Amino acid sequence: MGTFGSGERYGDNPFIIFKSSEYVINPQSPQDMPNPLRAMYEDMAPLLIRSPPSKRFPQQPTGRKSWDVLTDPISELIVTSAVPDPILGETLQKTMRPTVEGKEGLATHLNILVDKSGSMGDGLYYGISNTGYPMAGYHLAQICCAMMIAQAEISKDTFAVWAFNGGSEVVWPGPSGEHKMAIDYFLDNTPQRQSPFSPSGGTSLATGIDRMCSDLQAYNFDQCVNIIIMDMAWSDTGAWSRQVFNDDLEFNYRDLEQKGPTFVVFLANPQNAQEVKEGANVLKKLLSKDYGRNMDGFVHDFCVTVGADGTVSGFAGTLCDMARINSGDSDLGNELGVESAEEAAKSNA
Repeated sequence: MGTFGSGERYGDNPFIIFKSSEYVINPQSPQDMPNPLRAMYEDMAPLLIRSPPSKRFPQQPTGRKSWDVLTDPISELIVTSAVPDPILGETLQKTMRPTVEGKEGLATHLNILVDKSGSMGDGLYYGISNTGYPMAGYHLAQICCAMMIAQAEISKDTFAVWAFNGGSEVVWPGPSGEHKMAIDYFLDNTPQRQSPFSPSGGTSLATGIDRMCSDLQAYNFDQCVNIIIMDMAWSDTGAWSRQVFNDDLEFNYRDLEQKGPTFVVFLANPQNAQEVKEGANVLKKLLSKDYGRNMDGFVHDFCVTVGADGTVSGFAGTLCDMARINSGDSDLGNELGVESAEEAAKSNA
């Protein structure tokens, strides 16, 4: 049987009929679609700042040892080894092991808390990437995390990531030094329902802060840096007070801020930029009144328009500056709108 309009000579005469045995062309190999998240990350990678390595947390849970069902806690079980490890032949658990320490800076650690409420999902886009892909809030959150974790890797800081909507959850447990693995994880372009910050539900910032502080009780650092990323801002003081100074929960913003400088970063787009800016200003006034000093530098709002290099680069650059606030760079404070880097690191004083 012949085939119509195909073969190597198709371009010369589209109406020629070839026998099936003639001019066989192998099927083209499938082409991978470009990953828009990694493409944007790589465009912004030059914004990462080379800074002196900080002393590492002396131990982190990257070691491995055998797990005993009768004596060891289930929380330490490495799930993938529950069917005995095919190489080691035993069920494993995480254990603490010593890590290399840098020679300069504080023993610092980066905490990231991300809004994964429904408004971060598909439908409210921040623009089109350079590969023609529409970017939603959860896409930007993934890129933000990858950028800040890359900055933490340069400084030899450990990190951890949480998320909140109506509740809260650990997205990447800490203290972790597995920077490259985490960067790959957060830059994976998955459907919304499989995203690390799969959007759903409401916006309970208070629950996210409470969970972070609770988990941080087991950490031991000279200084943490805490960064909260969200896409909405309440417009009245009462709503903000319930979210940041909630006395019904065990921990609130004051407890988190005592562990290190805490930045709140708002994502906005042209559709809700004014609303977000007004809400951010309410939070600035509330924090400044509560602490008796100017706290404006710890609240930042960005109208992020993907495809407009200036806004995206400025936003990403500020996130990198926040991630390295404990580096000892005296110019960082001015760049972030606080009196000095030292002032940021001691904002609870």
